[in-house]
Amino acid sequence: MRKNYIIAASLQLFCLVVLLVSVSNAGSMNSDLASGDNGTRFDFDGDGKADIGVLRNGTWYLLQTRNGFAGIQFGLQGDITTPGDFNGDGISDIAVFRSGFWYILSSNGGFTSLQFGSPGDIPVWADYDGDGKDDIAVFRPSNGTWYRLNSSNNQFVAFKWGTTGDKPQVGDFDGDGRADYAVFRPSNGFWYILRSSNNSFSQTHFGAATDIPTPADYDGDGKTDISVFRPSAISWYRINSSTNQPFGIQFGIDGQDIPAVADYDGDGKADLAVYNPPRASFSIRGSRDNVNKPPMRWGMSTDKPINVSPAYQYQ
Repeated sequence: MRKNYIIAASLQLFCLVVLLVSVSNAGSMNSDLASGDNGTRFDFDGDGKADIGVLRNGTWYLLQTRNGFAGIQFGLQGDITTPGDFNGDGISDIAVFRSGFWYILSSNGGFTSLQFGSPGDIPVWADYDGDGKDDIAVFRPSNGTWYRLNSSNNQFVAFKWGTTGDKPQVGDFDGDGRADYAVFRPSNGFWYILRSSNNSFSQTHFGAATDIPTPADYDGDGKTDISVFRPSAISWYRINSSTNQPFGIQFGIDGQDIPAVADYDGDGKADLAVYNPPRASFSIRGSRDNVNKPPMRWGMSTDKPINVSPAYQYQ
C-alpha cells in the first residue's frame, strides 16, 4: 500500500526542501548480493529489485521499479553517496558521507547524523555483525585500518587490514551472512580477504592495476565473487565462487563506462550494468535472461550515479 508523505525539515549542514516522496510500506528480505546486508542494495521501494538513480547538486533522482520517480534533496555537492539498510527493514535508506560525518534519511522518515571517520576515509558500510542492519564503517587509506560501529551493540571495532594504495572491497566472500575484510591491491593485482566465519586468510591474483573491482554474487550461491571491470576492453572478468572457475564477457558502451552492479531483476544474482556519463544512460544485462537491455537515459552528463561503490567514487 503506497502512501505519500511530505518531508520538510531544516537540518544542520543540510538544505532539505519540501518534496513529495513516494514511500512504500512493503519490505523485502532478499540477500543483498552477498555483501553482508539485509535487503537488496539500491532498492528504495522495497520490491526486491535495485533502482537506478543519480545525484545532482544534492538532489537524488530515483527511478524506482515499483514506485516510479522520486526526487529527494538530501546532501551537498561533493558528498559520497552511501545508501544502505541501516534500520533493517529491507529497504535502502538514503545516506551520504561528508568529511567524517554520516547523514542518513531512513526509509521510515527518520533522520540520523553521526560523526564517524575523518576526511579522506572511504565509507565501507555493510553488515559486519550479522544482525541484518548495515553498520557504519570506514577504511582509512593512510594506515590500512578499518573502523566500524556495530549496530547490534554500538561496539567500536578497529582492525588493520591493508596498506597504503589498497582499495577496500565490501562483500560476504564466505557466505556466513557477515561482511568480510577485503582489499584489492592494484600494485600487484592481488585480492586479500579475511573471512569472518573462521578468520582464515586468502590471497588471489586476479586483475590488473587499471581494473575496477566489482565484487558481487553473480552466480547466486550466497557468496561474493571476485570480479573486475576492465574499461580498456569494456570487459568483465570474475571467478564464480560456486565452481571456482573464471568467467569473462564483454559488456558496455565505451571506455568511459562506470560499473553499476546490482540485482535489477530481483533474481538474487548480480546483474552487469554500467552508467555512461557522456550519454547519461544506464545499460543493464539481466542475469535472469542474460539479455542486454536497451540503454536507459537517466539524468545529465554531469550527474553522479548512486549505483557505484565508494571505492570507485574516491578514484
